[in-house]
Amino acid sequence: MHSRFPFRRIDKTIRRSNDQTIKRVAIVAALAAMVATGCDKEARLNSNLEETQANLIVAALLDAGISAHKSPGDEGAWNVTVAESRFADAANLLDRKGLPRRAYNGVGEVFKKTGMVSSPTEERIRYMDALSQDLSRTLTSIDGIIDARVHVVLPNNDPFAKNVLPSSAAVAIRCRKDVDINNVLPQIKNLVLNSIEGLTYDKISVTVFRDIPAVVEQRLQAQKEDARQMADPVVLRWLVAVTAAAVVLLAGLAAVAAVLFFRLRRRLKELEKQPEAAE
Repeated sequence: MHSRFPFRRIDKTIRRSNDQTIKRVAIVAALAAMVATGCDKEARLNSNLEETQANLIVAALLDAGISAHKSPGDEGAWNVTVAESRFADAANLLDRKGLPRRAYNGVGEVFKKTGMVSSPTEERIRYMDALSQDLSRTLTSIDGIIDARVHVVLPNNDPFAKNVLPSSAAVAIRCRKDVDINNVLPQIKNLVLNSIEGLTYDKISVTVFRDIPAVVEQRLQAQKEDARQMADPVVLRWLVAVTAAAVVLLAGLAAVAAVLFFRLRRRLKELEKQPEAAE
């Protein structure tokens, strides 16, 4: 009778070990779920945007492989959120692309009726500012131009003077590195020329600054290139074959482990019954 006790203790130990293993697996799974939930925490990247601006931002982020979505905000505005872990990459990327676009006040906004009388000098300054913003907004809408600034100078000439100072304009353009902006420089100058009274072609200067890709864009481009290579049919077939082989190997190991486990259980039960048969 006493000979059965060791085998019973072994059987109980095996069962207790299995229960502990199941509990440990459950704890690890719960911790993994908590970590995954924490990693998916979102942060607001931009707020109080027009829907067009929000769409441009989301499109740029998605194109770069950064998950983002927009949500309605207050008074018809929109917010853009990204994963907290990609916040820095998203902010740097938008800065390089000049998003969101700068808000401009055109002539209509600058010269709203306020009921106050302005001096001629103030009116001239406001007019130059309105012209600059209108032209900057137009140039920024050209494909490949990230940002543009137009500085207009309208001299306060005496209408009765013989010698008058000519008007002038200085244009600063920031464009993408992959865009050849030199082909459209004459059109840009003509646009500015026909927008400002008293301006001559030789009094227009255009300075172009080419944007240098930031480290984050280079990393995102490398990730996109890796994804493109992974999509190659040969690579996909190779990955499928390796994955299938790994699954088969794991299944075989699991089957062998299960067979050994049940054989051990059966052997222990047989050893338990032998003392009883002897009695």
